[in-house]
Amino acid sequence: MTIPTDSSDTLITPTSTSLSQLAPDKARAMELDSLSQSESPPPVVPKLIREASDITWQESLEASRYQVNLVRRRGRFRLLHQSQFRNSLLASVGYLELANAGDFAANVWNDIPVPKFAAVLMGIGGTLALGMMFVAIQDYRLSWRNVKLLRAERAHLQRMRQYHDKNAELAQLIDCRISVGFRELGTEIVDRIVMDVLMGFGAVLVGVGTLMAIGGANPRVYKASNLLSGYIGNGLAALFGLFNAIWSGCLIHRFRMHDAAVYAREPSGDIRRRLHTRFRRFQWHATINGLNGLVAGAASMVTAERWWGYIVLIPCIISLILCNYFWRKKLGYDRPILGYSSPANIQLTPLIEDLEYVVLMQKGLAEPETSLPQAIVQLNSLDSILKFIARERMLDSYCDSLSHDKKTRHLLAEVPVLSESPDQIIISLDTLYTLSTSHHELLLTYAKHFLQTTGVRMFTYRERHLLELLGFAVWQDQMKATTAKPQADMIDHV
Repeated sequence: MTIPTDSSDTLITPTSTSLSQLAPDKARAMELDSLSQSESPPPVVPKLIREASDITWQESLEASRYQVNLVRRRGRFRLLHQSQFRNSLLASVGYLELANAGDFAANVWNDIPVPKFAAVLMGIGGTLALGMMFVAIQDYRLSWRNVKLLRAERAHLQRMRQYHDKNAELAQLIDCRISVGFRELGTEIVDRIVMDVLMGFGAVLVGVGTLMAIGGANPRVYKASNLLSGYIGNGLAALFGLFNAIWSGCLIHRFRMHDAAVYAREPSGDIRRRLHTRFRRFQWHATINGLNGLVAGAASMVTAERWWGYIVLIPCIISLILCNYFWRKKLGYDRPILGYSSPANIQLTPLIEDLEYVVLMQKGLAEPETSLPQAIVQLNSLDSILKFIARERMLDSYCDSLSHDKKTRHLLAEVPVLSESPDQIIISLDTLYTLSTSHHELLLTYAKHFLQTTGVRMFTYRERHLLELLGFAVWQDQMKATTAKPQADMIDHV
């Protein structure tokens, strides 16, 4: 029996796989007699058929396989460990560039004695710049969690790549995962960790220098203030702008090649459109973000001696805020990390098949009356919804959501704590079934709401990841075809 696999946690098969080869599954699709009679059947997606036909097998699994550990911190339960790569970029990071403008009063009214109104502005600007340090620290912590997960996954993929070195097809699939993981890792390191370190430390220097400017009557304080809030503090922002521009250039080149390869080789119009939109968004973001970093860095250095540098900084600050929003809403994603498994037991699912599946699930769950097969999920059955959430590896997100919502977080107080760790609880399907005996309607209503909001968003995230995998696979196929053609011509000539 086929083992169901997660839509974004499987390796892929070559994108040259023809959808017409999957036609035999249509006969099985007609056997799904649990479709709503008032709705037309969904498009035939082989993965959807397998999920529906394997529900019985899924129900035979031990409930202990699906469990989430929560720990009580500051009076509330939270996830003990992060198990997924998360789109955790803080919105407040978009205001880091604002810290460079905190020394406005110190540089414009750099006089002795310091005017009283300027001293007040220096106090406000310096405090604001210092406050951005805490934003940088928090974002660094969140990004570092992602980096640790990505590095562990990369090491695991490299071990599998070595194990399957002689299997060219499987090695190619693993290469796709490794390449996309490299892009994710590079974005986390350059666009978050390096930015948080350089601009966060620069904000501290600018803030300290600006506050020192209030006591600028002392010659030593005056000189130190000028150095900290001038070239040294702003120089770190300029250094980040350089690193960011180099990385942005790499991303622009990468997705330009992927976009060209997709237009040349991908036959499906809908998939081509989705890939093109995805890659264009990456290129737009990288272009604006890279230019913004260079201009903002140069303007920061100018502000050390020229007041008009702050006029140039204003559009840069606005641009960074918009880039931050665009990334969080249109480009970033959560995805399951490929956990440890035996290299000899890799479950494969065609990438196009996975992509069709997640697109169908998005549409079906977003509709008030879902058109999905009842064998997949029944929105009027708590048991069906919880099993669907577990199969799709959304149980940790569901439990985290339960612990944060005011209407449901009190339910977790009814879960027995661990004897060896009184601050921890384990949530499994059995635990949720036990809670449902006395809170069935509340849990059912919340589970339906979760699917139609967070569930839809998580399938959207998985689509973004799958599109990136598909784009690299198509480009990789094109490169191999281009390399093989000259060799074939040489053989024919000989």
